[in-house]
Amino acid sequence: MSETNDDPLQIVLTIQCDEERPYFEFVERLREIGLVSKYQLAQVTSPALFFRREFVEYIAEHGLHSLFKLQLVMEDITSPSMALDEVEAVVTKFVRTLLPAKRLVIVDPYFYRPGSDTDAFVARLLGQQAATLEQVFILSNGSGSMKSKMHAAFASVAPNVAVFDTSTDVFHDRFWLNPDQGTGIVMGTSLNGLGKRIALVDKLSRSDAQEVLAEARKLSPNI
Repeated sequence: MSETNDDPLQIVLTIQCDEERPYFEFVERLREIGLVSKYQLAQVTSPALFFRREFVEYIAEHGLHSLFKLQLVMEDITSPSMALDEVEAVVTKFVRTLLPAKRLVIVDPYFYRPGSDTDAFVARLLGQQAATLEQVFILSNGSGSMKSKMHAAFASVAPNVAVFDTSTDVFHDRFWLNPDQGTGIVMGTSLNGLGKRIALVDKLSRSDAQEVLAEARKLSPNI
């Protein structure tokens, strides 16, 4: 069931049908009592697409594996076929699960690689919820020409933030972590690659997040 200020209330019913109780008979009964002419009746042929927005919101909060077992793990897929604003919306939901926070850890070998408006993307990604950020630790391979722009992007949403850089070739995956909550997400590509190729965005279990943080602290002890 969903409702917005602009859209009418939508109620989704599940109906158990069989040979003795066929679907067409159910529709005919509704027609007989006048409900079909009064209300819009439609069959949901693809629940995954129809409820996609609700799925993303649920997975961002509880994790995909919570649908199968009680673990906080989630995932979604971004691909070149998706509009850029749709890709951004998916990634934003995952990043916002780490906020608000005072500290943020970003592990991304190519974080500073040039991209189209990547710095503006970072600012939008974090949004007002990042205003409380005091420290951002970035572990990258140290190359790329976007360092000053990326630092400015963090400052635009968190004026008092201090950004600390560590150069390393230890990590090959991309992680965003909240070190104080012990939570994190993993991305299948750097921000400058989102929308250009198929990529997985996944929420880490707490044990995996703690393991990544432990490795990061070996390289940047102040995390």
